[in-house]
Amino acid sequence: MSEIDFWRKYIFFPERELWVWPEDYNLKYEEVWFKALDGVPLYGWWIPRGIFVVLFAHGNGGNISHRVDIAAKFYDWGFSVFLFDYRGYGKSEGRPTEKGTYKDAGGAVEYLREKLGIPLTRIVPVGESMGGAVVVQLCIRYDFCTMVLISSATSLSQVMSHLYPDRKLNERFTKIYNSSKKISKIRSPTLIIHGDMDELVPFTQGEELFRQANPPKEFYRVRGAGHNNIYEIGGKRLFKCIRDFVYQHNF
Repeated sequence: MSEIDFWRKYIFFPERELWVWPEDYNLKYEEVWFKALDGVPLYGWWIPRGIFVVLFAHGNGGNISHRVDIAAKFYDWGFSVFLFDYRGYGKSEGRPTEKGTYKDAGGAVEYLREKLGIPLTRIVPVGESMGGAVVVQLCIRYDFCTMVLISSATSLSQVMSHLYPDRKLNERFTKIYNSSKKISKIRSPTLIIHGDMDELVPFTQGEELFRQANPPKEFYRVRGAGHNNIYEIGGKRLFKCIRDFVYQHNF
């Protein structure tokens, strides 16, 4: 395996099959087909409720069916939710790439604006893990009411260096999903949430993103939470923190 193939192997882990559906959580929803900014057909779920819409950019594994429980929690706290899959994930067509995920998220924003008539002042992009880098790029293009990053990294290269310290990093990967180089360009109020026991994306990376972010900003530490159990450990307090931050900066 070449050096480049090695790193590509550890970026995207898409799954095609959808395992859980919104109705499993008693959520009323609409199946949505829309296009990425470059025309790739994408699939998602629109779950309407409140005036603020959580645009959820998930991490690099699975698909939207693995995030229905998270959507249900946002719904319980009064948010509408738009879950979408990147190209190559779930029912979405294409093959995942870094630039492709940026265009996918941009297409989701345009669908909310043009088809559903939702203004940017009511859209809350929430990025989980790799999705945090997608949201950071998205927030350079658009000014949203707030931006939320959960368990997000400073850059892919720093995550890989943490996980594989003995393997030499190909230079081209130092530029992939590099949020630390971009976050200072964002003007939207920023909330960063990170578990202090995160084994994949070290807590210090969340702290570094917060340091580089522009005010107004807030950092929420989830004590005892790792990378994959932050919602369970954070519980109601985590979602209350997000709701309070959104309402604090938009009313």
